Amino acid sequence: MDAALIIIDFQERLAKHISGIDEVLKNSAKLVKACRILEIPMILTEQIKLGDTVREIKELVDAKPIIKSSFSCVKCPDFVQALEKLKPRNCILIGIEAHICVLQTALDLREKGYGVQVAVDCIGSRKELDKQVAIQRMIQKGVLLTTHETVIYEILQTAEHPRFKQVLEIVKS
Repeated sequence: MDAALIIIDFQERLAKHISGIDEVLKNSAKLVKACRILEIPMILTEQIKLGDTVREIKELVDAKPIIKSSFSCVKCPDFVQALEKLKPRNCILIGIEAHICVLQTALDLREKGYGVQVAVDCIGSRKELDKQVAIQRMIQKGVLLTTHETVIYEILQTAEHPRFKQVLEIVKS
């Protein structure tokens, strides 16, 4: 899979207010771990003034966070430069908040011609309604919805993948 994992704004000051954050972080950590093993490149972002990335994610990502003030990652020149360096055809998005930064990034990436998948079990908002409306808007604009486990198995493609057993341990955990 010619893809990059985009990890959006999992920051301390915001995370504690997100509905269902424990499950979102658990699923996101599994996806990040699997992507590391499967050598899928990652870009990590942080919105200004919201603190550091939460420990559960930060300790798994080697990339230095890209600091942004725009809600859409695509409106941040450092993000665009990082993405252009990787040259993925597809972007897999996870992060918070679903109806702000994740949504705007997904729509802008689609507009720029990228294939965009959002792992819906790895995104969250303060209010569940905001998340659900964001999901509907993404569907209307051609963003593909998925889950962390579906992404992992699509990257693997076969149980004969040389790293299947390593990744299976993560999925089962």
